[in-house]
Amino acid sequence: MDQQQWEALCEQCGLCCFEKLEDEDGRILFTSTPCRYLDITTRRCKIYNKRFKVFPECVQLTPELVKELKWLHRSCGYKKAMRKGIL
Repeated sequence: MDQQQWEALCEQCGLCCFEKLEDEDGRILFTSTPCRYLDITTRRCKIYNKRFKVFPECVQLTPELVKELKWLHRSCGYKKAMRKGIL
């Protein structure tokens, strides 16, 4: 899968761009605070092409991370691809 195909899996929900907290039991708590670079109307990153340079804390999703991360929603396009066996 090339980079363009990988990125096409994203459904632009923006949910991964909201702050999350993990409690002492390992549960992920989602906040209503978006990343400052997320356009909450379009759910698109305002700095997408340079996001890792401008905001190093941004998580670069990879197939390996998608399989490990607990905070990606079940409705995430990457998670759906994983369940379908595409990843």
